[in-house]
Amino acid sequence: MRPQPTRRTLVAGLVALTAAGCSGATRTASLPSAGRGAVAAADDGRSGSRVMQILAHPDDDLYFMNPEVQQTIGANDQLVSVYLNCGETGGVNKVPGRPKPEPNLAAYAGARRQGLRQAYALMATGDPHAGWGMQALALPDGTLIEVNTLAGHTGVQLIFLGVHQHFAVGRGRKRGLPDLWADPTTVTSTLISTGSPVRRSQKITRSGLIDVLVQLLDRYRPTLVRTLDPDPDMQVHDGAHRRHHDQAGYSDHPDHTAAALFTYAALARYKGPGEGRLHAVMAYRGYYNERWPDNLPAQLVRDKAVALNAYGGAPDSCDFPAGCGDYDVGRNRSYRTGWLQRTSLRYPTAAPQVRQGPDGRLTAFAVLAGQAVRWQQTGKGDGTWTTPEPLGGDGLLPGLSATLTEDGRWQLFAERIAALGPKAADNRREIVMAEQPRPGGPFRPWTSLGTPDRTPDHGRRVGGPVVARGADGTTWLFARNWAKGVSARQRGGDGTWSDWTDLDPAEVQEGLSAVTDGKGCVHVFGSGHNTVHHWQQEHPGGRFFLRRTGLPSPADPPTALARPDGSLLLAFREAKSARPLVHRLPAGGATWQGEHVGLVARGYGVLALHPVAGDVLLAAGNNDGTTSLATLGAGHAPRWQTLTGAVVGAAALATDAAGRPVLARLAPNATLTTSRVPQNRR
Repeated sequence: MRPQPTRRTLVAGLVALTAAGCSGATRTASLPSAGRGAVAAADDGRSGSRVMQILAHPDDDLYFMNPEVQQTIGANDQLVSVYLNCGETGGVNKVPGRPKPEPNLAAYAGARRQGLRQAYALMATGDPHAGWGMQALALPDGTLIEVNTLAGHTGVQLIFLGVHQHFAVGRGRKRGLPDLWADPTTVTSTLISTGSPVRRSQKITRSGLIDVLVQLLDRYRPTLVRTLDPDPDMQVHDGAHRRHHDQAGYSDHPDHTAAALFTYAALARYKGPGEGRLHAVMAYRGYYNERWPDNLPAQLVRDKAVALNAYGGAPDSCDFPAGCGDYDVGRNRSYRTGWLQRTSLRYPTAAPQVRQGPDGRLTAFAVLAGQAVRWQQTGKGDGTWTTPEPLGGDGLLPGLSATLTEDGRWQLFAERIAALGPKAADNRREIVMAEQPRPGGPFRPWTSLGTPDRTPDHGRRVGGPVVARGADGTTWLFARNWAKGVSARQRGGDGTWSDWTDLDPAEVQEGLSAVTDGKGCVHVFGSGHNTVHHWQQEHPGGRFFLRRTGLPSPADPPTALARPDGSLLLAFREAKSARPLVHRLPAGGATWQGEHVGLVARGYGVLALHPVAGDVLLAAGNNDGTTSLATLGAGHAPRWQTLTGAVVGAAALATDAAGRPVLARLAPNATLTTSRVPQNRR
């Protein structure tokens, strides 16, 4: 058995730059984009984007947020990762192939922190054994937290709050973050981790933990906040769908859910980045990833594994007293989990909603700081935009949909956190709508359209709204429901809404696409486990029927486009390879036909389609976060070009008043960024 690690005495506030440095370690593979090491210390983290990640356990970011963590580091963004609990579980840092060691909660917690330092050092500098500074920092309320700063790179920090993952209350069952969220009277404490500069345990309450997160948000003033999934999918657990670490009835770890809820509670009090700027929020799925097809290309899977191998480490490969990583994760054992091969946003189709307004200027909508905002071009076809105009909403989540009526009025639809209390009945979501009563006028107050599921717990699983308008002027609203199917409401010409109704049952991922064809029939698409599902009206205003597509297994949500000739185009990524695929359904046809795309398996996420000069423009994200675009048309092979710039959520395409295509994206600094797309059709 390995000797018990020795304690190190570190005075609060003292920075020990080499405290977590490693020596004599085994060689670790380098990541291709680990270029942060070349950034001068004075310039580190000065890109203008400030990213904060709030997680439950050490390693949640490596499994569920990468490759976007790596992209953030490579872009020289300021990055602060905050870990709520220690992840000490039973305290056993098991080395595969060796006898099981005695439990040591403090040492295992410390070893996991060391593993994170190794992983982040590798991603930033290519050297997992780069030094770190370790500091005990007192927040304004007196709470002590551990802050680790990568040596020479002050823009990369890891913050450990140290809450016990499991704590006992009397002789009852052990409790954790979910109990702390659900019961305001619960009191727990922090664990003194081996090797940590924080040397005293502290009491933790629900309100106190939220206060700590608010203080961290106000201290670092992030422009982008990443967290986990506050409302995970329903999941049946049986022989074919093992529970693993899921919470009962749902597909995620209960700590992930609680960490996300604490994050959103803190965000409700966040003052923002300052100087009138707003912030973006993105949530990431957890164990959802093992329930759906793989969506990452091989290179990104390997890159995730390399970072996790550094996190797993190996015994005696460093001089840190707690240990040198989470040993059972290293040496490619992360491949076994089913989480490595996929990265999923809670709202994967969240993109700026961009199109020409009645006056010809491009208008864009998105969600920032929990409210809808609008940008408008200052002139037709120019490249300058107004500052974001808040349109209210209070608690809106990403995935807003915007439509323009025939008489030129904007209608906005979004999902909102209606209540965020500790009890199930006080934790509610709803679909909401705001619209202009006249073209160019102010928006009316947001109104609730409810959810397809009546109970608050089921209603939390609702997906982002998708809208299409039929030939008769009927507005069709679609959303994924608790059962992973699709539900709809319709609004007639008199302005009244029908009740929610379920379409023919078929399980789909979050992220729907809806279009209206040349005959006025509405079509809805969703990515299932083995194919793309297609619901179609047989005639305008009629009921929807589930139609067999015969399409291959999709990795990510589909994107549909109705063409002037009555045909439909559908773009999605192929499962496992992540290769972009485009299929065409001829007008009146029954069989989808494959189109030649020619982009190899790189990148992941939702594709964008947009009509341009009789052809179709396709946009696809790449491994490094950039975007490739090509024009698809008859008689020529696509020619790909790449536009730089990270994308928060998904990118969008539009055409300006001069007929030029434009790529729009939300950047990590929470600004709308647009680029004109050069036309290379031949």
